[in-house]
Amino acid sequence: MIVMAAALVLAVPAAARAAGEDTDGNGGATPARGRPGPTTALVAAAAYPGLGQLVVGSELKAAAVGAAQAYIAARLVLEDRWTRHALRLYNETGRASYYDDYSEHYDRRQTLVWWALAVGILSVADAYVDAHLIGFDDPPGGPGMSELEPEARPVGDDGLRVGLAVRF
Repeated sequence: MIVMAAALVLAVPAAARAAGEDTDGNGGATPARGRPGPTTALVAAAAYPGLGQLVVGSELKAAAVGAAQAYIAARLVLEDRWTRHALRLYNETGRASYYDDYSEHYDRRQTLVWWALAVGILSVADAYVDAHLIGFDDPPGGPGMSELEPEARPVGDDGLRVGLAVRF
């Protein structure tokens, strides 16, 4: 399982290049600080639970998503076993109590399938949105920001200055 996760981490940048993202850090879809783009996060989150959050740097979310998916998967396996066991007992004996157990476990199993799908879809969407929002809270001041509005900077004299600018 660890080998599979490591292979996915190595394969995700290749998938991003195939999707057309710029992964060399020189602009394009790759956000600041060398983080991967949204497509990379989406592919990673779809490939392995929590990997998309880990790729974008949200370790706590990655742990929560991985734990939630692991819990749901474990419960799903158990409910499937209990469903099959109850059905086998009902087929062997014909007792109504075994059929009731079968129905109860079958319903739980179906509910867990829906929960697994919901958590998976939310995980993919969260990783995609997080990748888009990387650097959103960073203060402006990148290259070229100092040239904007030069007349708004103090000149150094104590006199009164009035200006009017109209831009189209």
